[in-house]
Amino acid sequence: MRERYKEGSKRSAENILSVIEKARKANEVILVFLHRSVDGDCIGSASGVASMIRSLGVDAYVAIPEELPGNMKFLGIEDLLFKPDSDTDIANEYRTSGTIGGKLVGAAIATDITASSRMGICGEIFDKIDDTIVIDHHASVSERADNLWIDPDSSSASEMVFYVAQQMSEITGKDIKDLLGTNASKAVLAGIVTDTGRFTFKNTHPETLEAAGALIELGGDISEVCYNLFDRKAKEKFLISAKARSEVKFYCDGKFAMTVVPYEQFKEFGAGPDGVDDVVSAMRDIDGVELAIVLRGTESGEIRGNVRSQDYFDCSAFAAGFGGGGHIRAAGFTVKDIDISVLADEVVKRVQDTL
Repeated sequence: MRERYKEGSKRSAENILSVIEKARKANEVILVFLHRSVDGDCIGSASGVASMIRSLGVDAYVAIPEELPGNMKFLGIEDLLFKPDSDTDIANEYRTSGTIGGKLVGAAIATDITASSRMGICGEIFDKIDDTIVIDHHASVSERADNLWIDPDSSSASEMVFYVAQQMSEITGKDIKDLLGTNASKAVLAGIVTDTGRFTFKNTHPETLEAAGALIELGGDISEVCYNLFDRKAKEKFLISAKARSEVKFYCDGKFAMTVVPYEQFKEFGAGPDGVDDVVSAMRDIDGVELAIVLRGTESGEIRGNVRSQDYFDCSAFAAGFGGGGHIRAAGFTVKDIDISVLADEVVKRVQDTL
């Protein structure tokens, strides 16, 4: 194992094993939390942790605040998911009695997220649980504690979770293929692939490729993962993506590109909320563009901003100005109670003052 991962991954593995033991003795269930606007990394890292917990004999679920995006259905991890506002038996039981399978929730583990405010409807549940563990790689996180492993230099939370799995294997003597399993390995691989842009982003390190290689050996199909996450397109997604690209506007002598996608366009094309996920990276890759931003409306009336930069613009700091966060080269924010065109004007003004 790479030296820089040893301390954090071992501490996280020991923390998780500790709450597993407590949950086993008290006959409790453990919930794993992720952020809203779910993506490959939060799904992959959370699924990996839940799989490890289950393999060690304790019930675990991923508390997800929204539907699993269609391009992630191939992962086959639906049995791990617990959506609090759904019509499932699990959700109805939790709303009625606060239990899942007749068991109280004993601990919470958050992956790819630290703040409950970004967990959507699941944040309230997370805040009620005293025993918490966090595995995150966002540079905007300043908190430090024994129950937190924050590594902004890591490509992804999924990469961190893979190295936690290695430590769990060493500590328990259980084979890593039994800790993760084929579907969880595929999900963790998907998380790494997502946050590295198929290993093309600058956050791709030797240990990233080592983790990916090991996950492929454990059953993660790299071709299947890349096709479903990047290449496969539903007609509706293709059309709304084309519309968003056709309406890109350029500012700051072509260094800043932005497009605005009102919620009405999602209804017009029948596209889901992930319909324009591919647009912001494509905009950033245009010659001369340093910064790309996509503003998209949602059914709830919120507006979500995706921010990507090429070499020097700090996306995390910019997103923080709108209550969001993320990484230096990739970040996001969500705002409410504002018209999308008014927000667009404010974004342009702030970029012009910064870029």
